[in-house]
Order: sequence, then C-alpha cells, then structure tokens
Amino acid sequence: MLPLNFHSAHWCCIVVKVSVQRIYCYDPLNQKGYVRAAKEVATYLEFKGLNNYDVVAQNNPIQFDQFSCGVFVCWMFMRQVVQGITNDMSDNSLSLRRFELFYYILNGRCISPIKNAAATAYVLPQIMPDEDKAPVVETQGSADEDIPPTQVAE
Repeated sequence: MLPLNFHSAHWCCIVVKVSVQRIYCYDPLNQKGYVRAAKEVATYLEFKGLNNYDVVAQNNPIQFDQFSCGVFVCWMFMRQVVQGITNDMSDNSLSLRRFELFYYILNGRCISPIKNAAATAYVLPQIMPDEDKAPVVETQGSADEDIPPTQVAE
C-alpha cells in the first residue's frame, strides 16, 4: 500500500496485491490526471520487479465532495487489511467512516467489521468510570516552580 499526495491537496493510492499479482491505482475523484499519475507510479513498480503484475485502475467508491479524499484513501487501505469491512462511502455514512478511522487509529481494531451494518448497529466502547481511572499524582513544588510562565526567571 502506497499513499500518493499531489500538490498537498489530493490523496490517491497504490495497492499491490501479491496473491493475485495486481497493482491497483485508486483515485477517489477518478480524474484522468490523477489516475494517469498513479498508473505511472504503478507502471514504474511493475518495471522495477513486479513485471508479471497487471496494473488496474480502481474507481470505486467515488468521492462526492472536494475534501474527503484522505478518508477515502484510508478506507481503501482498511478494506485491504480488514476482512468484511463495508464499502459504503455515501454522504450519509461519511461521518461514521471518519469516526471508525479515528477509533481504528487509536485502538488498532475496528468497531464493527460487519459488511453493510447500519449505523445504529454499532456498539461504541464503554467509557471507563471515574473510579477506574488512574489517580492523579500531586507533587510538592519548589520555589522555582511557582514562577508564573510569563515572568523571566532570574
């Protein structure tokens, strides 16, 4: 998996699937310029050692706005790693996909990898009760620590 960033404004990706000997190029906007650039990177990979691999343009799902390409690319990567993950990237589900990515980054696991699960079917993790939280350690400060941060220390 190789993320591609164009002019700090748009994300695409390359996914190499060894099991089927294919190099997938994915552009969430499916615009010719980005697809062509991604295919050039994939062709370079093919030339440098993956010569029996087919280069295939992946154009699903398509991004519907101008600012969610990073979410679409991250979700494409997750679909390669997590079996059974949903392909629903509709406008109605995008907020949920963002939260799921956030949860995955924090915890290293998905909330629910069930395909096409409704948003109401997700069970969110329980927040630790106050008594289970680690105690805050209070320290005795010295005179040097009592200087407000806006004053210059002597």
